[in-house]
Parts: sequence; structure tokens; C-alpha cells
Amino acid sequence: MERLLKSRYKIGEKISENPFSVSYKGSFLVNNKPVIIKIYKRGTLSSSLIKTMKQKVKDFSLINYHGIAKLIDGDYGWQGFYYVREYIEGQTLADLLATGSTIGVEKSLAIVEEICKALSFAHSKGIIHGALKPSNVIINSQGVLKLADFVVEGEIMEALPQKALTMMNDGKYTSPEEISGQAAGVSADIFALGLILYEMSTSKSLPLEKGLATALRKLKKVALVDQGELATLPKYLQDIINKALQVDPAMRFCSADEFCESLKKKNLINKEISRDEFAQIFESTVTHYGEEDLSQGKESLEDLGRIKLRWGRESHRNWILALLLGAAVIAGLLYAFMIGI
Repeated sequence: MERLLKSRYKIGEKISENPFSVSYKGSFLVNNKPVIIKIYKRGTLSSSLIKTMKQKVKDFSLINYHGIAKLIDGDYGWQGFYYVREYIEGQTLADLLATGSTIGVEKSLAIVEEICKALSFAHSKGIIHGALKPSNVIINSQGVLKLADFVVEGEIMEALPQKALTMMNDGKYTSPEEISGQAAGVSADIFALGLILYEMSTSKSLPLEKGLATALRKLKKVALVDQGELATLPKYLQDIINKALQVDPAMRFCSADEFCESLKKKNLINKEISRDEFAQIFESTVTHYGEEDLSQGKESLEDLGRIKLRWGRESHRNWILALLLGAAVIAGLLYAFMIGI
């Protein structure tokens, strides 16, 4: 039996799930055009938050830029609050990095330039990505780079507890200021972009262990990269990466435009990469739907099964319990960290 949403969309296969929401591949009923449908579980969002998110989704849906996955619709249905966005047939940067392929400095910079342009457009509209990482950078079959999975303003009750759980498992792309409790801003996107550039141009990840306690050690450093780790790169590129990864957000580039201009001024971006060349860079990777891997979602659900069941029985207090849990864990670790345990 077909599952329909608002008599406009057909819900297809599940792509991912976490304790707060489920994402599906779907399609328009009128023309069968594929979309991604994200449905929040009942009890996850309060009525006031739903009202706020409906307006924010409406505002976001007015954003049209070739480098940003289009947000199409958002409303409240019998399944819960949902939003619908563009489906991207393509490959992610995470897929490419996972192959161990050497991207090279020139192609890495071309990819970063496209990310910068998309971030610059979003920031000019007052929109922060808030979750920038390689799995959210997608190249479609026409060689067009798109950023997906922006944290829609208003998702705060999902984002905060999920962010805490993410940091406990892997704080890699989380900026130091977010770890210290500040909201993500332009500087957080710059930090993530600097880390992405580092990984692409060196074909390796920063030697960061997993866990929130380890992530908190970022706060004791001035920058996360020692110059020796960048020795194989051009000196100007070393300086740019080092600046983007400063622990103090005020010491980073103040905008995506400034980040990109610094690369151009040093003649590090001196050749435009065509769409065909972009497509060729990613051609050996697997098709990606623009959401996190479902297998990873299943792992998360196993780890958080007890929490999920409790939230299911006390749905009207879901977000409060999650927020308190995340805050308690972070407070405990911060206290242990400060006294030197």
C-alpha cells in the first residue's frame, strides 16, 4: 500500500533514522520527480516550535542557488512535522575521501571554491549551514557541487541533543566554540571548511581521537594543526589552513568570501574546473541520496534504544529530557576537564 504525504508526495524507501526523525526517499505524485522527505517523530517538537519551523522552512524555500540543495516544502501532517527537499543523484565528498584517492591541491581548491560560493550566498541570506562536513558536500551527475542538510533555524530542539550525542562520539567537525556551548555561526562553517580543505589536500585526517573529552582539548590550543603536519603543502596554503582552524573564532577568516579571496590572492586558485572534470573526480564513488548512511542510523538507534523507548512513552517531554541529558553529560566532562582528571 502506498504511503502518501499531504496528497502531494509518495513516501518511498527509508534512508536514515535517529531518535528525532526519519528520512525517506520520496517523489512528487504528479510527475514522480524524486525528493528527500524528513519527518519528525511525534512528540519531538512542541507546538510553538512547529509554528516557528513552518515559517523558517517557508523562508528557506525561497532561497534559490545552484550550489544549495533546494528546500521545497514543510508543514505538519498526520505523521508529524515534515519538510521536503531536493533529491540529489550524485556522490559525496565523504565517499571520495573514503576511497583513499589522492585529490591533489588543484582539484581540492576548486572544490573549496565552490563550497565557499555556496556558503557565501547562504550567509548573505542570514543562513548558517551548521553541520558542514564531507557527507553534506555532493556532486550531482552534471558535475554541479551542492551543499545539503543545512540545519534549519528552529531545529534547535533536535540539533542540541543530537549535537551533544555527536560530540560524545566524534567531535571532529564541531568547532571549538560550539564545544564550549556557543551557537554555530559563520566562523563555525569556516572552521569546518578549513578541516575539509586539510583533508582533501593532504589525503589524511587530523589525528583527533573520538570522544567529547578529547574534543574539549581543542580549547587549550591556539590552532589544531602543527606546521609540520602541513609541510608537504605550499607555504601560503599552510598559512590559510592554519588560520581557518584557529581555536579563537575571531582569528579565523571573517567570511567565506575572505577565505576564497585569500586563495585567489596567493594564486592558489588559478584554473577553473569544468563540470565534466568535477564529475570525473567523483565518478568512482557510490550514489548517495544526500542523507547520512542508513547503517550508521541503525547503529545510533541500537546505542540509544533505551532513550528512544523512554522518549516514546513520555513524548510531550522528549526535547526537555534530551536537552537535560546532553547538558548534564557536557557539564560533567567540563568539570572533570577543568580539575585535570
